[in-house]
Amino acid sequence: MAEPRWSVGINFDAKCNARCAHCCVSSSPDATANLDDELVDRILDELLDDPNVREIGLTGGEPLLRRARAMSVIARITTSGRVASCVTNGFWGVTSRAADRVLAEFEEAGLRRLTLSYDDFHSPYVKPQRIRNILDAARDRRVEVILNVCVSRSLDSRALLAELGESLHGIQVTQFPVVPAGEARSLPDDEFHRRPITRGMLHCPGNQVIFHNDGSIYPCCSPPIFDTRMTLGRAGEQSFREAVDAFERNALLGIMQREGFQWFIDAIRSVAPAAPAAQATEVVSACELCSLIFRDETSLALIRPQVDEYWAAVRAS
Repeated sequence: MAEPRWSVGINFDAKCNARCAHCCVSSSPDATANLDDELVDRILDELLDDPNVREIGLTGGEPLLRRARAMSVIARITTSGRVASCVTNGFWGVTSRAADRVLAEFEEAGLRRLTLSYDDFHSPYVKPQRIRNILDAARDRRVEVILNVCVSRSLDSRALLAELGESLHGIQVTQFPVVPAGEARSLPDDEFHRRPITRGMLHCPGNQVIFHNDGSIYPCCSPPIFDTRMTLGRAGEQSFREAVDAFERNALLGIMQREGFQWFIDAIRSVAPAAPAAQATEVVSACELCSLIFRDETSLALIRPQVDEYWAAVRAS
């Protein structure tokens, strides 16, 4: 029997205690986009009934602004035998005692992996001591904590990591460059760490179906996807299985999976040589390259005959 294939994310609320300049989903204290509780429960029913779903992650916004709700969702996921994950900015680590209390709730709910998003973009809203409290408390809990650090050229978080000091010992720290998506599209262009396009950037690094707080269902969790119209339907209108079917039938996504991004670059160059994807020589990551392609609806319309020819050849082979 094949291993369960799908990892699914639920971004159920855009509200956040922070207003970070790099936020790919434009979360803030006054953001109102959300999936209501009844809809989230229906989505969970579908996901937990599908044997091909292996992991369900919660993100936001800041999911722990509604802590009891987040814990109940996590418990439903883990009780079903699936893996649950959660992304938070750690605002709740006010004291060592408070940090341990929340980690204990995570542990009781069955969460085994917690991702802290923390860097120079977050630090005006969440002081480093709160993160230290969480990292230190995690040593006595069965919850693995991972630190995700987003960096730009001027905000590299080095001083912040140094301030976290020994609390980082044994902690997995992942640094990734800020991508021009969401609020980050307003950052100066020289803030982005772009480098020459390599072979590795010509292929999608992975897919995760996302139920986004605006009601759209997206085919991956990459920040730039939220700036495109590449959706699989609407939550509440399409079931998860229908969204997956839409993913597997999508002609553009099918070519992307089979051929990678070079096919699109070559096709666009042949009809629109001045288009951003045709001109690009340096990008932050494969995700930015993907965004240059799929955000350009004019060029995608122009290469439609090539897309049709491609699939006609596949069917004929």
